[in-house]
Amino acid sequence: MANKYSKSNKSTKAAEEKTMQDYEERRKRLNKGAKIMALILVASMIVFYVLSAGLFLMD
Repeated sequence: MANKYSKSNKSTKAAEEKTMQDYEERRKRLNKGAKIMALILVASMIVFYVLSAGLFLMD
């Protein structure tokens, strides 16, 4: 009984390379999304800090 590991098939190697490329592409896209979300979070924290400091100084 043969399984996918016992065959020396070129198509499985090509499929593995394709899945690895897909994984790398998804990882890069995720990293971009994480960086954008972190920048938005930092910007909102700065805005909140400035607004709260301004309200505190108005008192």
